[in-house]
Amino acid sequence: MKAGTVLVLGVFVALGMDMACARVLPTSSKLQTSKACPPVPEGVFGICADLCSGDDSCPKGTKCCSNACGHVCVPPVDFEDSLYE
Repeated sequence: MKAGTVLVLGVFVALGMDMACARVLPTSSKLQTSKACPPVPEGVFGICADLCSGDDSCPKGTKCCSNACGHVCVPPVDFEDSLYE
């Protein structure tokens, strides 16, 4: 396969993993008090660029989160606040 095709397939796999993991509910009190990405309001789309590649690539106190199109560094919220919104 061409490198571009492999890259596109990798992006789809990564997005699928993000969506699958986003629906997992906490099973312990430690998870319920941990920090998570804020929910993206329905119908809102951010810039379609990946400005971070993980929490380690963000400034201290921020997380690498999806903005419904790309990924950006944002302040986290409590995990329980990010559910069902």
